[in-house]
Amino acid sequence: MSQKSIMIPKRISQIRFGLMDPIEIRKMSSVEVKTADTYKDDGHAYKQGLMDPHMGVIEPGLLCPTDNCKYDESPGHFGHIQLELPVIHIGFVNLIKTALKSTCNNCNKILLHSEPGSHPANEEQSEQDFYRLRIRDIIIKHGVGSTEFTKIIKEVEKVTSGVKRKQCMHCDQLQGKIILDKPTTFKERIDNAGTGKETERKLNPRDVREWLRGIPSEHLIFIGMDKLNRPEWIVLKALPVPPITVRPSITLDSGDRSEDDLTHKLVDVLRINQRLRENRDTGAPQLIVEDLWELLQYHITTYFDNQTAGIPPARHRSGRTLKTLTQRLKGKEGRFRSNLSGKRVNFCARSVISPDPYLSVNEVGVPLKIARELTVPIRVTSRNREQMRQMILRGPDVHPGVNYIIRGDGRRVRINARSRLINAGFRCGNPECRESGAENTLRPDLHSVLHAPNFLPGLVIRKETSLGIDGSIAEENYVVDDEATIANLRGEDLDGHPLEDDDPRAVLHNRWKWELAQSDKVHPEPIPENLSVSCPHCGSPEDEWGDRTFVEDRLSTVDRNGNPKPGLLVERHLIDGDVVIFNRQPSLHRMSMMVHEVRVMQGHTFRFNLAVCTPYNADFDGDEMNLHIIQSEEARAEAKILMRVQEHILTPRYGGAVIGGIHDHISGAYLLTRPGALISFKHGLEMLGSIGWTDGLPEVVKDENGNDAFRGKDIISLIVPDDINIRFRSRSNDDVIIKNGEVSGTLDKRAIGAEDGRLLDQIVQTKGPLLGAKFLDDFTKLSIAACTSLGFTTGIDDEDLTDEALNAIEQANADARQLVTQELESFGKDGKGYETRPGRSKRETLEENIMVMLDEGKQAAGDIAKDELNQSNSTNAAVNMAISGARGSMDNLTMMAGSIGQAKVRGKRLERGYLDRVLPHFQRGGRGASERGFIDSSFKRGLRPTEFFMLSVSGRESLVDTAVRTSKSGYMQRRLINAMDDLKVCSDDMLSVRNTANRIIQFSYGEDGIDPSRGVHGSPFNIDVIVDDALGTEGKTLVERESYEHEVAEDDLGAWEDATEHDGGGN
Repeated sequence: MSQKSIMIPKRISQIRFGLMDPIEIRKMSSVEVKTADTYKDDGHAYKQGLMDPHMGVIEPGLLCPTDNCKYDESPGHFGHIQLELPVIHIGFVNLIKTALKSTCNNCNKILLHSEPGSHPANEEQSEQDFYRLRIRDIIIKHGVGSTEFTKIIKEVEKVTSGVKRKQCMHCDQLQGKIILDKPTTFKERIDNAGTGKETERKLNPRDVREWLRGIPSEHLIFIGMDKLNRPEWIVLKALPVPPITVRPSITLDSGDRSEDDLTHKLVDVLRINQRLRENRDTGAPQLIVEDLWELLQYHITTYFDNQTAGIPPARHRSGRTLKTLTQRLKGKEGRFRSNLSGKRVNFCARSVISPDPYLSVNEVGVPLKIARELTVPIRVTSRNREQMRQMILRGPDVHPGVNYIIRGDGRRVRINARSRLINAGFRCGNPECRESGAENTLRPDLHSVLHAPNFLPGLVIRKETSLGIDGSIAEENYVVDDEATIANLRGEDLDGHPLEDDDPRAVLHNRWKWELAQSDKVHPEPIPENLSVSCPHCGSPEDEWGDRTFVEDRLSTVDRNGNPKPGLLVERHLIDGDVVIFNRQPSLHRMSMMVHEVRVMQGHTFRFNLAVCTPYNADFDGDEMNLHIIQSEEARAEAKILMRVQEHILTPRYGGAVIGGIHDHISGAYLLTRPGALISFKHGLEMLGSIGWTDGLPEVVKDENGNDAFRGKDIISLIVPDDINIRFRSRSNDDVIIKNGEVSGTLDKRAIGAEDGRLLDQIVQTKGPLLGAKFLDDFTKLSIAACTSLGFTTGIDDEDLTDEALNAIEQANADARQLVTQELESFGKDGKGYETRPGRSKRETLEENIMVMLDEGKQAAGDIAKDELNQSNSTNAAVNMAISGARGSMDNLTMMAGSIGQAKVRGKRLERGYLDRVLPHFQRGGRGASERGFIDSSFKRGLRPTEFFMLSVSGRESLVDTAVRTSKSGYMQRRLINAMDDLKVCSDDMLSVRNTANRIIQFSYGEDGIDPSRGVHGSPFNIDVIVDDALGTEGKTLVERESYEHEVAEDDLGAWEDATEHDGGGN
């Protein structure tokens, strides 16, 4: 190795990717692999075999002969296989095709004119100059990997392989048409001008290599290559063999070795290569040589990519498809996305989620056993020293305790029954106490649990005696009374009463309070005598100068000279108030990962408020979520500012509240504010007690029985801020007016629902996220308490209809069927004379007319069911939920109670199934209502077998659409992210959007400069609120904006309930 010093640049100017010359492959190689064998019977690898140790070692105790390093130090080295005949690299087939189509088959030059005057616009330049300048300009502006670069290369290929280039302009040779038979077979088809016939010749890899070798270096730019590389290098003559560390073998329990998939393929390559060499040496017929050559091409092709179209994949002896190079690199589970870009996360937990309406929206309930395992690193300071001491003393098994501490030297110490006492206490500086403490200790009982020179002031030790069978004392030992010790460290007795200031049991607590009181003084007072600490083992004797032996507090933040020093780093358990990142996958937007405050609880699941379901798209049917513990103070501070739940109540998509009431929250608000709602005095107090209300009570009125009661709207008004003024229409077309915090009208989903709550939007936008979160907390608890106190339940009897209504529904369905029959009779067999619609065939017109008739029949049946259900007024919980938007819709109820109607696939009646019929239960060619999927029955009455099958056909469409839609939207989002990852909003006057090359993409962000998350449903601000604040007027407060509810057509029968409401459910 040269002793010349090499200057390593501090900044990498560029990274170049290119092809490898066969000579370079051989130089890089540490060994030429010649034999397909791997290991001998004695367990040693064959020399020049696939497991030759020159390519690296994977077993302890062995040294790599190439670099003389052990297995954990050697990175491994490449070998190579010298191929008997060249083969085509499957990864560059398209590049080879472009090169062959763009160059002459005789002189190998590019089929572009080189004479001056052939330039389309400049007579002094040639056609080659024209395309060369264009390609170089695109490389500078967009880069080699850009779409523009691909387009210009395709344009050159199209020009050079066009009809006008049948003859080379350089050597006048006739040119053929290049044909690629997948995957690696090239053919050239030439038109003979004299005979008019076409001749076709096959180009083997050797012919292709010779063709590519003749292409001049200055012409490589036209096929998209750099002149530092040569195109003939992509036809392989030497195959690199990866290091053994890339393809290690494993030893099975039986003692046999199992080789990697790459090694399996290399064995096949070596065997076929050896057979090809032997047949060529013995002068075998050309046909046999070509067959072996194609077999060698197959094995090398599947070695690079075992999913190549057009050839069968290589398989293991067991039948399993081999995972070769491309499969290891590409895709979500490949080396790049999984191993290099993928994350492996510590300090996190995953569990099933469950609801808890009594938690705040920014809280998450964490099971106690998870809180004991996950730790937060906290630096010991003078402020938290005694709290940390108590936690360390509790140890890892009692919450809140400590699992590890990290000392000043970086040593990580696990806390156990012994180390907890040592690291929570003091250490005596007397050498005699340290060296002979066992013999000279003044406290043998203390020494038995905490060896000298360690001690802890306030430590309580009790004696435990075990008796033998005869009642005599068999053994005596001392144990620490943890409860009494921790009480002393808190400065309290076992009953929680404070200890006296001069009580020696509370010396550490009182000393800590005294130090805090002295910390703000310029000249602190000396420590009082009653707060001094001495070693109980040796008594801390005085030295010859009259000073007592120094004792060191292991948790102290000052050294013995009084200079500050960093405290220990304590990895304590999760406790209430810690901030954590809560995440549900898939993380489709930023609200899928928010910061919550911890509430340690019993149980096994994570719990959170139901109002936060919508941004997480979560439900409670077995969903799991992740909890990540933030490990630094800087990250915790940043997370509190940017990621708290209350900062994400308003979605950045349109500026509305994405966190809000769902299901029972909306039902509770509806119960309280529906017209004439009176709440008994007792129930009203229960509701107000659920939110901890301590201010004045609302006005007391008398109900119909003369008992004290509250108006429901008055109870809701208590938690609405005073200066909120808004007016809008509810879902039941009720005029809702909120003036100075006083509610008038019925509150439903359009008032406080997630993604559609007008009142919630107004409070968060005008009062800020903190007051918005406070309103959400109070409102969700109050609404749940309303449902609990007043009683809110639904059952199958909510869908009961009278006999008269059922008969009317059956008559409406019969009328619809009769109309369909009459329409079919008027159509006849061939539709002769049938009036068609513009742009429709007769059959299409017939189907559309039938669909209209069946939909009108279903509408008539649905109206009958709705009228019947609405007569139950406020006593029907199912109707209340549908009207308020809490769950379902009236259309859902009519399908449950009345009639389902026509099952549809892609908006049409059912067509596919058996020959000329949907189900074998019907006659062939039948096109009546029942034969094509019209369902008379309701879900409550039950479906006939044929109706069930018909509905299943329709339902399957919804399931398939859901799966397809999910994958398509995920891929689209990934493509958009990749396309826009280099865009940024610049801080210029126009807030322009630019890329990393400083090119302007938009002169103003979003073309209007408005941040959607700061706007009000698309508007930059609510001008009415500003005017009202300035003038003290009410102005125009009627909210007329469009609802953001997710609507779906009634005929989506496969998942009609889930599709109608986007309430947070998702898998």
